[in-house]
Amino acid sequence: MKVRTLLALLIANTFMTLSAQEGKFGFIDFNATLRRMPDYIAAEATLRNIQTEYQEELERSKREFERQYIEFMLEQDHLSPSIVAKRQKELQLLMDNNAQFRDDVQHQLESKREELLNPLKKNLLQAVSEVCTEQNLDYVVDTGKGTYLYINQDRGVDISEPVCIKLGIEKKVEKVVESGQPVINANNKEE
Repeated sequence: MKVRTLLALLIANTFMTLSAQEGKFGFIDFNATLRRMPDYIAAEATLRNIQTEYQEELERSKREFERQYIEFMLEQDHLSPSIVAKRQKELQLLMDNNAQFRDDVQHQLESKREELLNPLKKNLLQAVSEVCTEQNLDYVVDTGKGTYLYINQDRGVDISEPVCIKLGIEKKVEKVVESGQPVINANNKEE
């Protein structure tokens, strides 16, 4: 496994070295730029609201199961074997339904996330393409993936800000607080 990883890194590094000699490249952290888009912030808020609604329903179902289970445990000594078996089947069915609902919720949240974010990703890719055409770049490296060990910034062009401008995103504003750490808020406005 380590040999494959080392070989893949060696091939990628060789490709980057050869490509850097032959063409001009740009680099951008795709996901960081995506998170700066105002529509991304709205999409995440929508997803959080949906997730909260589902979580409330999951909690309600869990409480209902627990209530019925406790009732069953308290009554089972006084019930006939056939009623005990029937109640156990009911509890098992309820537990299975809750598990299925939890799986369905996860699938629906993933689908909704794709539905909301795919148009944003498409817009971002279009802006990247336009900036690359304008700046005569041959290719772009996504620095957010962490697969490149080194990028010579003297030979490459950071296209993050031109892409944000193309998308109409406000320039990133950083403010250094007393701790010495920069603070960037979600709306890219100074805090």
